Formats: sequence, structure tokens, C-alpha cells
Amino acid sequence: MPTNVSVEYAKSQKEFFEARTSVEKLAALKKMLTTAPKHKSAEKLNLQLKRRLAEQKKEIEREKKAGKGKSFAIKKEGAATIALLGVLNSGKSKIFSQLSGAKYESENNYGIRMRMVPFENIWLQALDLPAFYSGFENSTNAGQVFGLIRSADVIILVASDEEQLRFLQKKLVDAKISIGQKKSYDVEKTELPAVVISPGVQEAEKLKKQIWEKTRKIRVQTRTGTKTAPKPVVLPEGSDVRKLAETIHKDFLRKFKHAKIWGASAKFPGQQVGFNHKLKDKDIVEIFV
Repeated sequence: MPTNVSVEYAKSQKEFFEARTSVEKLAALKKMLTTAPKHKSAEKLNLQLKRRLAEQKKEIEREKKAGKGKSFAIKKEGAATIALLGVLNSGKSKIFSQLSGAKYESENNYGIRMRMVPFENIWLQALDLPAFYSGFENSTNAGQVFGLIRSADVIILVASDEEQLRFLQKKLVDAKISIGQKKSYDVEKTELPAVVISPGVQEAEKLKKQIWEKTRKIRVQTRTGTKTAPKPVVLPEGSDVRKLAETIHKDFLRKFKHAKIWGASAKFPGQQVGFNHKLKDKDIVEIFV
């Protein structure tokens, strides 16, 4: 993708990859096409957008013909979203229940369930998605399900053997979703970090920690005097004090003097730092203005 895209294009691209329904995706794609650069080096990008737009219109038509005029939508909540994938009767729903603490009732093969998962001082949003089977990509809700997967931060592949794992990966690749070290995307494909586990009882807290590490995010708590805010600010891994200040309030950027740090990134408790200090998970930061 050309590096000199506008702020409007970047915003519409973010809307596209966070969209939960086919209609929302279509609207975002139209914005992307309108705001995309028009110079010669961006010709490939514009062709990709036009092709993706045509595919999205076909997807909406398929949903209408199947009587699925109303697309389901799940609002993003919590510090990160995780999606559980598996084949028919894979046991993913039992793991979903173990993570969320909800009572296990039955294996979810065809619907979508959402539960919030507590992890230390944050909540994660977990989606128990329909099971993959041969021909799933032709089902009426396949486009919506793959849309939910693309908008997740981490996917959990529940597989009892290598054959099942390859099957799940093949379905994802066919939908232009691949497994990588961190989440990234362009118009043509999405790359997501994944956790692969076997069916059965899991050590829930250990699995939650593994999932959180895969999100490549950090939690930073703010401090004022002797009081530390219980709810952390969630930032991308590698964020600095400037990013934290910007996230809290723009006034902190304008009036910033220095910050004090407690935690893994500090050389000693209460270290005084500037804007460029890199933060780590569970840091506590007091900003002085």
C-alpha cells in the first residue's frame, strides 16, 4: 500500500477492518475508494479496492436472497477480542466456558456466542464462532463470520490433531486470513496471531495469559499523588509516554513537563522520564503538567 495515504483513508481503512456486518464493510470500502490516492503508484491499490467492493456487493446480495437481510453485529468491548475456531463438536465451546466462567450447556456448532473473559485487571471479549466444515465458505453467514475473525485481535484454533489444524488453517487461507506474529492487514489479506490448543480441560489463567501476550498490547495504570487508577489504559506494545498522554487527553501533550514511572520499564521506582520513554505491561505512570 502507498505510504502517502491521507488521514481520511487511514480512518476508513480502520472502519473497514473493525466492521462487523457486510453493510458496514461496504460503506467503509466506498469511503476507502473515495479517499485513496489517485497517482500512478496507487493504481494497484485502487484496483484492489474496486475488486473488493464488487465482492462485498455480491456478498450482500447472497445474504438478501437467503433471507438474511438483518446482519448480526457484535460491538467490540474490552481490552481485546478473541475468536475461538474449531470443527464440528471440537470442544471449543467448553474452552469458551472455561475462559469466561459461564456454565457449559452444549457445544455451539452453528451460532455465535459472546462472553466477557476476566483477566487480572481487564476484560477480554471472547467469541465462540460456528464450526468449520467442508463447504462452510458457501454458507449464508460465512462472510459475516470471517468478518468477525478479521476484527479479532487473536484467534484460538481448537484442534485434536494435525489434520484438523491443517483443515482450519486452509479455511482461513482461502478467506485470505493467515497466521502471523502480530495483527496486520491490507485490502487483500489479514494476518492474525493465533493460539493452538487441544480439546479438553484447560488451565484457564495460564491460557488467558498466553492470549494476552499474543495481543501485543500493554496495560498502563495512571497515578495521581498516592492514588492509582484501578482501570488501566490499554496501548499497543512499544508505546511511549507521549502515546499515553495523547490517549488520556490532548491537554497532557500541550502542558507536559515530565512523568514518573513505576514498573518493569523503570530503572528504579518513581524514575523521572520524558515523552520518549518506552512503556511496558503493568507500568504505573504519573504525568506532571
